[in-house]
Amino acid sequence: MDNVIRPTFGSRAPRSDPRPGPAAPTETAQMLRLLGHAGGYRVGLVEDADAPEGPVLRIVLGPETGEVVEAVAVMPATPEGAVDAEMVGMAVLRTLEIVGEGHGPGIA
Repeated sequence: MDNVIRPTFGSRAPRSDPRPGPAAPTETAQMLRLLGHAGGYRVGLVEDADAPEGPVLRIVLGPETGEVVEAVAVMPATPEGAVDAEMVGMAVLRTLEIVGEGHGPGIA
């Protein structure tokens, strides 16, 4: 499962680590929508019908000025998966906003 938060979350794995993160979108992946921009990054939702794991929705993240995006989460391409993907995408976007402001979140 690529969408499980592990104890090493937040640290880049060494290149020799055999456990890859979520795969990048395939060439035939289609951008469904741009969720927003924050902290110098853009967050989007991509539908990837030709993914090795079957049809999926990917939440992708990349620099605003670049062409390359990286998948940060993968959900099944189902109505439930679409709801989950929207929630995860908005959470990633909000996290980037908080980090971009330079201070931590307030008390909930």
